[in-house]
Amino acid sequence: MLTDSLLDPPSTNAQSNAQGGSGAAQPLPVGHRMGELEITGVLGIGGFGIVYRAFDHALQRVVAIKEYMPGMLAVRRGDLTVSLRSERHAATFQAGQTGFINEARLLAQFDHPCLIKVLRFWEDHGTAYMATPFYEGQTLKQRLSGGRALAEGEILRLLAALLGALETLHRAQCFHRDIALDNILIQPDGRPVLLDFGAARKLIGDLVDDNTIMLKPGYAPIEQYTDDPAFRQGPWTDLYALGAVIHVLVSGELPPAAVVRSIQDSYVPLAGRALGYSPRLLQAADRALQVRIEDRPQNVVAFAGLLGLQADAPGQYSVPEPTALPVRSEPVAETPLEPLPPAEPPAPSRAEAAWVEAASVTGATTTPPVAPVRSRKVFWLIGLAAVVVVAGVAFVLLQMTPRAAQPAPAPTLRPLAAAPLPTRVPLAELPTPAPLTPAAPVAASVVADVAPQPTAQPDQDALDWKQARAANTVASYQHYLQQYVGGTHEAEARRLLAAAEARQAPAATDKPAPAAKNDIPLAEGKPVDEIKPGKAVPVQLHIQPWGEVYVAGKKRGVSPPLKTLSLAPGSYEIEIRNGQLPPYRTQLVVPAGASDSVIEHRFE
Repeated sequence: MLTDSLLDPPSTNAQSNAQGGSGAAQPLPVGHRMGELEITGVLGIGGFGIVYRAFDHALQRVVAIKEYMPGMLAVRRGDLTVSLRSERHAATFQAGQTGFINEARLLAQFDHPCLIKVLRFWEDHGTAYMATPFYEGQTLKQRLSGGRALAEGEILRLLAALLGALETLHRAQCFHRDIALDNILIQPDGRPVLLDFGAARKLIGDLVDDNTIMLKPGYAPIEQYTDDPAFRQGPWTDLYALGAVIHVLVSGELPPAAVVRSIQDSYVPLAGRALGYSPRLLQAADRALQVRIEDRPQNVVAFAGLLGLQADAPGQYSVPEPTALPVRSEPVAETPLEPLPPAEPPAPSRAEAAWVEAASVTGATTTPPVAPVRSRKVFWLIGLAAVVVVAGVAFVLLQMTPRAAQPAPAPTLRPLAAAPLPTRVPLAELPTPAPLTPAAPVAASVVADVAPQPTAQPDQDALDWKQARAANTVASYQHYLQQYVGGTHEAEARRLLAAAEARQAPAATDKPAPAAKNDIPLAEGKPVDEIKPGKAVPVQLHIQPWGEVYVAGKKRGVSPPLKTLSLAPGSYEIEIRNGQLPPYRTQLVVPAGASDSVIEHRFE
């Protein structure tokens, strides 16, 4: 079914105005040419415009043409030009036409599959026009009129596509402000398209001081009913309307009008109703429909998080696949199997029974064709016992055989830097150890390269602490900490490395430094502090309009909504990305004992 929803569906007020005076707005006749575009039909007439089906003779394709035609302000004359009903409407008409053209210019800049693509716009016949692709499908309002509710998976896929379109708009500081069921077109492939931004309606409504022209009760939040600066419009305005769309999809009814709720809120939360949808979806809609601006999600990223959607790229969201069950990494204790009860011997075969019967008559002593079951069982037990005995004797003889004396290889000395690092585990998970007794002195720069002996695998945490404490030199302790550089606990590892270097005595000093309480004793007399978590410092983020925050190459979140980072004292490479814009990079030094730090950047 071809849609007629590229225009604003006229409200009762707008429609009555359009039909007043000298009659309803008259469309251009079929066959009328505007350059290479020929009108082939009328798709619909609304209070603020007319939408035509047309054929582009230059590109040989069907397009849609939207004409700015506010019936309350103007009429079409016999020469097909649009003229004012009264000169007092001149400023209002011109303001609406300016908004119409600005909307066309804005949409022409975007290239998102869920936003209308404006092919061209122009002025003619005393008014303005824009040409768009000819979209097929049904609006959500038309689709729901059949009485079929949408499944939750279908709703989430719809929301993922719409949120991607809204994020594209919001990054350009543009807001739709007219999201509703009849402004969301569902194409045959299931992909939605956001229709009509209502820029002309907004300007006309402001000038004639009649908000009912532009507002749809139930969809419009409280800030759209007033020009008070305290009720600023923003991304949260579109998210309120999108929450109202969800409300209709899951309950079949619109929420109460925001202007009524501001006086006495009779809203019944969706999350407390048995509607057959997940609590996550219902709670996200309830959050978006909060009357107070600060109680709603402040941007698309925050709302997508409430819905459980994942961000694939700027302007692209998707419904994550169900996650598989986690695989256990720790060894599972083996339970010894109980021995099975001995099986009952099978009944003798027909051949065995025949042999036994013949032997009883003739006295034959030859071997039967198949040995009796009991005899076979005894035979196998005897054979198994013999194998065990032979293996045991061979093992004893092998141990008693003298081996040729071979000189033991001299241990090869190599620098400690080449020694393998201990197994890497999260630094934060290591337990706080008790003080250890000083170990025997070990050379500071070299260790013996001897063949390792097989040992039982101890507990992982205990193993790492033993290796940390056994690293009885400054160099080996530093090597132990180096494994955490570049990972989640890089800051803490660098702090401890710096502390270890600071505690070393100068090379020319022969007198060892006194060991502090609970320090790791070292053969060189250079103690290193125990591993203790550093005090984190809050780092304030002031990123405009938004940015993906990376610390040492690891993504920490998107700001906003992320407002602060918690970093231990140290030096960090900070990178902030915003789509295709050049990233912002800085080296942040967080000194110990600092109260807070600030990262501030605005993407232009």
